Amino acid sequence: MDALFSNSTGIFFFFLLLGSTIVYFILRYDKTQRTKMNGILAQTQDVKPLLMAKAINHKLKAIKPQLNHENRRDIAKQLDDLVAAYDRGQVSLPEYCTRLNNLLAMVA
Repeated sequence: MDALFSNSTGIFFFFLLLGSTIVYFILRYDKTQRTKMNGILAQTQDVKPLLMAKAINHKLKAIKPQLNHENRRDIAKQLDDLVAAYDRGQVSLPEYCTRLNNLLAMVA
């Protein structure tokens, strides 16, 4: 073993082999992590933005108690139509949020 490290060429090749092995394992780990990340991104591609969905729930909770009055039946009808259109997939999430903002401004 001492003969291997006695000259500079042997030390160079030792560290070259060691460095190459370390780089190989780093690149292998990076590839597995990228594969996992791409899998996660593919699975969550169609998931609704969580914060926007929570904001919509808060808006609905704010609008519904205000619709009990007699003069707000037209707003209640608009809300029912909007919710039904969103459930059928005819309205996108950002558009749904914008229309709920408009209805909230009407009842406030």
